[in-house]
Amino acid sequence: MKILERYIGQAITNGVLSVLVVLVALFALIGFVDELDQVGRGTYSLWHALVYTLLSMPRQMYEIFPMATLLGTMLGLGMLANNRELVVMRTAGLSLNRIVWATMKTAAMLILLAMVIGEVVAPPALEYGSQKRLQLMGAKISLNTQYGLWARDGDTYINVRRVDSQAQLRGIHLYTFEGQRMRTLLRAKSARYDGEQWLLNKVTRYDFEGLAVRQETVKELPWQTLLDPALINVVSVDPDTLAVWKLESYIDYLKENGLDSGQYELAMWGKLVMPFTLAAMVLLAVPFVFGAQRHTSIGQQILIGFLIGIVFYIGNRLAGQMGLVYNLPPALAAALPTALVIGITLFWFRRLR
Repeated sequence: MKILERYIGQAITNGVLSVLVVLVALFALIGFVDELDQVGRGTYSLWHALVYTLLSMPRQMYEIFPMATLLGTMLGLGMLANNRELVVMRTAGLSLNRIVWATMKTAAMLILLAMVIGEVVAPPALEYGSQKRLQLMGAKISLNTQYGLWARDGDTYINVRRVDSQAQLRGIHLYTFEGQRMRTLLRAKSARYDGEQWLLNKVTRYDFEGLAVRQETVKELPWQTLLDPALINVVSVDPDTLAVWKLESYIDYLKENGLDSGQYELAMWGKLVMPFTLAAMVLLAVPFVFGAQRHTSIGQQILIGFLIGIVFYIGNRLAGQMGLVYNLPPALAAALPTALVIGITLFWFRRLR
């Protein structure tokens, strides 16, 4: 029986890896074509665009892993079903529970692979690629950190605590120096881009003159800077690109400074739920193949699996954003879609038996 379990696991692994390679290649090609628009900006060349695309691939691989797991498992088991090998195995005494056990052992290996890619390989690769891309474009902006965006504009050092969008910033601090001495500190609650320049809102300005400090508050103030929205989009912190331990540290930082950490908590819980999501995808494929093998071809199963994967991806994103809007606990918003898949799968198993 162990040989049969190993054979099933090998079929699933081959299926998942095949689907993963195809999907990643497809998304990488789309990403590379999209990146061509940036070629020629500064010293950013076609070769650099290709390297950046390659460095982005681990991140894409991690994001599509649930869909690839579902499709690959359906493909692997579907091939065995199509060749009547599953029928022979069950006739030989291999129960449905043993087949499920074999698939879940394979799922454990796939989960480990996904975690290594998502937490160890993808974050530094994407960070390096993004920073290199920014430098080659000729921007004088410093590297981004987990504590927000830091930049330098002449004698002014800029810190943006949060980037809501390309045209909306929050928590802006401008430190202007004269030699080694800080001349002014300007703090703004938010900033928005009106198409030509930034407008700072709720601004407090501190002028340092010797030991005296003069304070002035204005409602709105224009801000001329090299930080245009396109560059901010490049260097802004995307929560989904950070590793879990960095997210945890950044969430603590946001809470200590009284900033909203909901989006980052959602990203962290999404990563923590990912192993259960992958297991649910593998589990979902089993009753699907056994319940539909007499009525649908492998091509139809792949199409249905692809649609299920798309619906889950959109539903997962939608649940997260709705959780943020309605102030649901991030853990609940992140886990709800996976819990629904597990519930539907278990119900389907009961009907199958």
